Amino acid sequence: MRDTLFTIGYQGATVERLVETLAAAEVSILIDTRETPMSRRPEFRRKSLEACMLEAGIRYLSVPALGAPKALRAQVGDWDVFAEGYRERLSLVREELQRILPLVAAERACLLCFEADPDACHRSLLAHEIQGLLDVDAVHLRPGRIDQSDDDKGLRVGGQRANDQVEILAG
Repeated sequence: MRDTLFTIGYQGATVERLVETLAAAEVSILIDTRETPMSRRPEFRRKSLEACMLEAGIRYLSVPALGAPKALRAQVGDWDVFAEGYRERLSLVREELQRILPLVAAERACLLCFEADPDACHRSLLAHEIQGLLDVDAVHLRPGRIDQSDDDKGLRVGGQRANDQVEILAG
């Protein structure tokens, strides 16, 4: 039986919905893959998010090297250029990638980033890379949306939902 690697984006979600979704999926470690684990929404800043995860019984690990650099994020309008650039980035940060593989293999791990749509986010590329190294299935969690403006503008959102994307509703 294959293990599962989860991914999640917090765009448009509350931190409470994020925690509910992670708990419903029985995630034991949240791996923050943002290059800069900051947000205009204070609850999603590194220290706040780490404290929230601790309170929920979920370990938190920030791995900025696995994030998409700002210059690369500027390519968001051209997914092919972005994807090629991020794959090149992964070749430069192999040590950081290798560091998280034992966690992914041993625990119910979830990769975190901002973007709600995994097809428009580096975390789907990272998950695919990990799938090539470990015997895992990637499942993209969706914590749900709230009526609130998001903290990043101009992001590529859209695309078809892949079969491995699920929304877990708690309670």
